[in-house]
Amino acid sequence: MIEKQQIVALRNSTKTKKARPPRNNLLLSLKKDDLELSFYSSLDPEIMNKLLEKVLP
Repeated sequence: MIEKQQIVALRNSTKTKKARPPRNNLLLSLKKDDLELSFYSSLDPEIMNKLLEKVLP
């Protein structure tokens, strides 16, 4: 006959996760003629706006 066994919860690891710096995510990628621009989340929004004003009509 099959013995009954208790279901026991597994213990979670006690290791603490390392604090990671925020990811540098791609926000916008543009291609106009021969120019390609990729804007990432680490870029200052004011600088991004100035660049866009110069590139886009």
